[in-house]
Amino acid sequence: MAFRPTALLVASTDPRRPTQAMWLVHGALLAAMVLSWSSGFIGYRYVAEQGGVFLATFWRFVLAALVLLPFVMGELRRLDWRDGGRQGLIGLFAIAGYIGPIAKAIECGVAPGTTALIANLLPLMIVLMAGFIPGQRTRGWQWLGLSICVSGMVIASGSGVALGTAAGWAYGLPLVGVMSLAAATHYQKQRPSQMPRLLALFIQVCACLPVFAVLAAYEGSLQPVATLSFGVGVGWLVILSTLGGYGFYWLCLQRYSLQRVSSALFLTPPVTMLWAHLQFGDALTLISVVGIGLTLIGLWVFNRRVRA
Repeated sequence: MAFRPTALLVASTDPRRPTQAMWLVHGALLAAMVLSWSSGFIGYRYVAEQGGVFLATFWRFVLAALVLLPFVMGELRRLDWRDGGRQGLIGLFAIAGYIGPIAKAIECGVAPGTTALIANLLPLMIVLMAGFIPGQRTRGWQWLGLSICVSGMVIASGSGVALGTAAGWAYGLPLVGVMSLAAATHYQKQRPSQMPRLLALFIQVCACLPVFAVLAAYEGSLQPVATLSFGVGVGWLVILSTLGGYGFYWLCLQRYSLQRVSSALFLTPPVTMLWAHLQFGDALTLISVVGIGLTLIGLWVFNRRVRA
């Protein structure tokens, strides 16, 4: 074989090394995930004023399935039903098991900021579970960053905790949801699927429909409330919280480590509090601002120790 001098011309930089543009993409995806995730807390507070949350959730997923159907019809014909069953199981735990308890908690009077505070045990549970997945263990300075994030989250959301506005048992509902989603996240990361993301989300949504149909029927009726406000609230939950929230969550989980995704989720309570302040006039105190700043410092400490 002839010697080719051009074979020695190797790129001086590793093409897998993140560039500035790639870092911007990483930041944009994680920011979109946080904003979409926060929108669910705001959306459910809105629809709770219009009708039952399970009724709104049922129609949320009916419309989400209808929106996704045209994009997945071709893949459905070639579906591996074993993989489809796995995605259905993930949907039951990650969507029905998470949204149902949290939505009911907000309906029972738990403030969005408080619900987000309890629900934000999710990244802690994910990080603890990460030790069981090869290559995902949290180490060294990452624990310091996480500790600062937790402190900032508690400080920022502490002023929004109002124990007198809901029954005591209602504050345990978000914790049940957190445990369900953490288990589904752990399962998804350990057994990644090659199924297209939209098809996987469609199956997950369809798996939840019977659950919320039963809950909505038990709550009263499956007939939607014939008001513009109810339609807007359900549309909010479909576009921002379902297609955006779960779409970006699974995408980020596929692309990044559990630590990076979980650390970004620490921003959910501060973002929810700011959003609730702007949209509903909820109080935003100086100590909340200090807590938000502390969370940002914790994220900086954590992420400077994590590879992309």
